[in-house]
Amino acid sequence: MSRPALTLGRRSIYLIPTREGLWFGAIVFVLLLAAVNYGNGLAYAVTFLLAAFATLSSAIGQRNLLGLVIHEGLPRPGFAGSSVGFRVILANPTDTGRLGVTVAAIKGPSVTVDLAPRAQQTIEIPWAAVRRGSIPAPAVRISSRYPFGLLRAFSRRMALEDPAIAYPNPLPYAALPPGHENGASDRETTGVVAEGGGDFAGLVAFRPGESPRHIHWKAVAAGKGFLVKRFAGVADREIWLAADPSGGVEEELRRLCRQVLDAEKDGYRYGLALGADRIPAAAGTAHLERCLKALALHDA
Repeated sequence: MSRPALTLGRRSIYLIPTREGLWFGAIVFVLLLAAVNYGNGLAYAVTFLLAAFATLSSAIGQRNLLGLVIHEGLPRPGFAGSSVGFRVILANPTDTGRLGVTVAAIKGPSVTVDLAPRAQQTIEIPWAAVRRGSIPAPAVRISSRYPFGLLRAFSRRMALEDPAIAYPNPLPYAALPPGHENGASDRETTGVVAEGGGDFAGLVAFRPGESPRHIHWKAVAAGKGFLVKRFAGVADREIWLAADPSGGVEEELRRLCRQVLDAEKDGYRYGLALGADRIPAAAGTAHLERCLKALALHDA
């Protein structure tokens, strides 16, 4: 979260009639004219009852948003050609539930949720990622048509600050560097012996990037933590990924994106070279995100 929380007060909530509310007001006005014209007591009673109904709607609608606490969440990255997600966290600090609360991006999609008492909820607004790179965050507005849909209560615009990252759209397939083929054959090339295919050498602590196939699940079930089986002949699987200067920039980034994803999936320790920038070899979710982000923002 990059900005302080915003609490909705009375001065930051506005009310306007909806289309249904305008029709409702027109009907009440016609009933009032009829009551005055004919001096009908029942018509007066119905008119003032409906007017009180509308007044109550405005009070309840404003109270439905009053006191809500709004945080900006970290955006969800994605791949070019799909979507990223901008996140807003709504917190309800009261003992009253909040119904039909809508978080809408200006000139973008909206999401409507119900908030339980003393609860918070993360709302993700999907946003199309046409190309790779940094996607500026939109402004959002909190609103509600609760309880009867006659009035719309809404907040001021809140500009989100954190941009989302769109990674390059990976190629369907890209071979790893020579000597490191994708799939099961990489074990023969690197000296890694599959489980049951070599002499058991013992158990070691799990490290990020280890293949799930080598985890000793019986030890995990016994509460001994995540341990990994080691076999005789297992080699250190480290590779370097680099762009081809003779290739097109976007096509090379797409190829590297596929190789990074495959290297992480297959349990390699991998480094990335992008021109003068070099990311040291490592493995794990944090390293994967660092490499993908570097690809997304390369020459942006």
